[in-house]
Amino acid sequence: MGFALMPTAEAQAASASDTLQQEINQVLDATEGGVQISRNEIAWNDGDVIMAFPMPGEATAPASSPAAQRLQAEVAGLPGTPAEEPTVGLAASDNCPTQVFGNDWYCFYQNRDFGGRRLQWNEKHDPTAVRFSDYGFANQTSSWSNKGAKTITVFDGCKSGFSPTLWTEAAHSRSSYVGNSKNDKADCFRAS
Repeated sequence: MGFALMPTAEAQAASASDTLQQEINQVLDATEGGVQISRNEIAWNDGDVIMAFPMPGEATAPASSPAAQRLQAEVAGLPGTPAEEPTVGLAASDNCPTQVFGNDWYCFYQNRDFGGRRLQWNEKHDPTAVRFSDYGFANQTSSWSNKGAKTITVFDGCKSGFSPTLWTEAAHSRSSYVGNSKNDKADCFRAS
């Protein structure tokens, strides 16, 4: 991909004593290959995976930053940045990117009602199991949004057999809460 992932001046200027920056640093220290792309976002694999953090004092992560939008456009094979973020439908309430980028995404959220950190993948993700621990997100999912045409199966356990299944996300669906018995138990998922 032609877009170079480099920390922005904004990201570099963040103080080490800043709580948001401390959270980002914890994820970067606990994972491999992540790059901070904005004040509140980390990207892996040239933007195939992006984690967005809520800004200080906010309960939910904001819509994708211009840096994330550039990566999302590149992943989708589009030039530049889309003119505007979607403002209606599912995107308005959960901030998971959708067709405006030419490729649908699926997102997992730290808290119910699409709150807290948002971890998102593009639709073309490989069908092999993805471990949330690779992104500092194991046992942290409370809500989700599947903007794409793939079926996402989420598991509590990533060893052979992938069991038990916690839930299955149908194409173009979402859940504001996974339920008490499934909350904060997701270890991995597969897209098919």
